[in-house]
Amino acid sequence: MRAGDLLVDIGPLRTSRDFRAIFIARVVSLFGLGMATVALSAQVFGMTRSTFGVAVVGMIMSVTVLVGSLWGGWMADRTDRRTLILWARGSAALAFAGLAVNAFLPTAELWAIYLCVAWDGLATGVSVTALMAVAPTLVRPDQLPAAGALISLTGEIGSVTAPFIGGVLLAASGPGPVFAFTAVTTGITTLLLLRLRPLPPFKDEEGGPDGAEDSGSPLAAFRFAVRNRVVGGLVALGGVTALFNMPVVLFPELVYTEFGGGDVMLGVLYTAPACGAILVSATSGWITRAARPGRLLLTAAFVGGLAIIGFGLSGSAAVAFAMLVVGGAAGTVYEILEYALVQHNTPDRLRGRIVSVITAQGTAGDVVGDVEVALVARWFSPAGAAIVNGAVCAAAALVVAATVPGLRRATLPREEPDDDAPPTGDGEAPVPAGDIRPAAA
Repeated sequence: MRAGDLLVDIGPLRTSRDFRAIFIARVVSLFGLGMATVALSAQVFGMTRSTFGVAVVGMIMSVTVLVGSLWGGWMADRTDRRTLILWARGSAALAFAGLAVNAFLPTAELWAIYLCVAWDGLATGVSVTALMAVAPTLVRPDQLPAAGALISLTGEIGSVTAPFIGGVLLAASGPGPVFAFTAVTTGITTLLLLRLRPLPPFKDEEGGPDGAEDSGSPLAAFRFAVRNRVVGGLVALGGVTALFNMPVVLFPELVYTEFGGGDVMLGVLYTAPACGAILVSATSGWITRAARPGRLLLTAAFVGGLAIIGFGLSGSAAVAFAMLVVGGAAGTVYEILEYALVQHNTPDRLRGRIVSVITAQGTAGDVVGDVEVALVARWFSPAGAAIVNGAVCAAAALVVAATVPGLRRATLPREEPDDDAPPTGDGEAPVPAGDIRPAAA
C-alpha cells in the first residue's frame, strides 16, 4: 500500500457538488455548536450554581434530540429531504437567536433557556437524521466509507477546537455574543444547503428487492432490521456499545481521587479520545479500502472494549491517556464502517427510519449509560466500573461475530473511481447506495 493510500479519501468532495455543500455546512455548523455548548453550560451554572442545573440542560437536549430523530426518520421516508433539512436548520437558527436575546436581557430567564434548548434539540434530531439518510444518494456506493470518514473527521476536529474558541469568546464578551455567533453560523448553513437539489425518497417496487414490506410505519424499519443480518447485527451490537461505551462520566473522580491530578489533567483526558479519532480519520484510506469491512468493524468493537478495560486497570494518567486514545481510534473505525454498511444495506425507502434508530441508540445510550456506569461505580469503584463496561463491549463483539455471520462476512462495493465521470449532483442522481444488490453491481 502506498503512503498516499493512508490519507483520508476526499473523492466524495471532488465528485459530488451536493456532498460538498453538506460537508461545508457541517464544518461551519460544528464550530458554532461547539462554542455554544461551552457558553450554555457556563451560563446555566452561573445562574443556578448547581451541576444538576447543567445536567437538566443535557437531559432536555438528549430527550428532544431522541424525539426529533425518530420523527425526522419517519418524515425523511415520506417527504422531500431537502425541504425537511432546510426547515430543521432554519428552526435551529431561531433557537440560538432566542438564547442570544435571553442572554442580552438584564436578567436572563432559566425557563427561556430550557425552551430554546428543547426547540434546538428537536430541530437537530430532525436535521441530523435527514442529512444521514440523504448522504448515500449523493455519492457512489464505493465512496460510502470515504464519506463516513470525512464526516467523522470534521466532527472530531470541531470537538477539539470549537470549545476552546468558545471559551475564549465567552471570557471576553459573555454568552450573548457566542449564541449570536452560533445563530449566524446556523443561518449560513441553511443558505449553503439551499444549493441541494430536490431529494425525494427513492421509490422502488412494493416490498423492494430485500423482500421487506413497507407500510410507512416506523415498525417497518424494525422488521427490516430483524430480517437483514448485516443491519440487524449492527443494531444489536450498537445498542450494547452505546450503553457500555467510553465512561467519560468517571473522568473527574478518577483524576481527582486516584490519579492525583487537577483540572488540566482532566481536560487532557477529555481530549484523548478525540486525538485517537482524528488520527484515524485523517489516515482512513486503509479503512475505506478494507476487503473485509464487517470483520474489521467487529475487530474495532473488540479492541475498543479492551481499551476501556485497560483504562480501568491503568492506575496512572499517562497509561489512561494512551488507552483512551486507542479507544477513540477504535471507535472511529467502528463508526466509519457502521455508517457505510448501514447505508449500503438499507433500501432508500427505509433509510430515514433505520438511521433514526441508530441515532436514537447513541442518544439514549449516552444518558442511560452515564447512569449505569455511575451505579456500577458505587457498587465497585470507578476503575471497576470501567472494567465492567469494557468487558461487556468486548464480549458483545465476540458474541455478534459468532452468531451473526452475515455481518462478519459483509462487504462493500469496491469500484475504482472514474475520474472522467461527471460530478454527482450536477447531472442525474446516482443509484441509491442502499438498494440491496450484489456488491459488484
